[in-house]
Amino acid sequence: MSKRQKRKRFRINDDTMTTIVVWSLLFCVAVVVAGMVLAFFGVDVSVIVGNALTVFGTELGICGVMTIFNRWADRQDKLAEKRQEIRMRREEIKNERERNERSTG
Repeated sequence: MSKRQKRKRFRINDDTMTTIVVWSLLFCVAVVVAGMVLAFFGVDVSVIVGNALTVFGTELGICGVMTIFNRWADRQDKLAEKRQEIRMRREEIKNERERNERSTG
């Protein structure tokens, strides 16, 4: 690999936070599955699996909050764009009226 070639990294939606959360969720699932396998052989792993499920729930909550925030931020951006468009239209109408008044008056 030459110096100019950039090494590809696994990213989800080109977002670092989403990638971290997804990898964490996959890790929690792996811990739970390993705990279930060990429990089949009689090993008491209830604390480990319980903690993994707690982390799993927390990670799902983080995903939900991130999604809600992103949607809210997108909506705020769209509203700001619409407000800007309305202002521009008002300015254009105002300028056109002034030009008409000057040309007729």
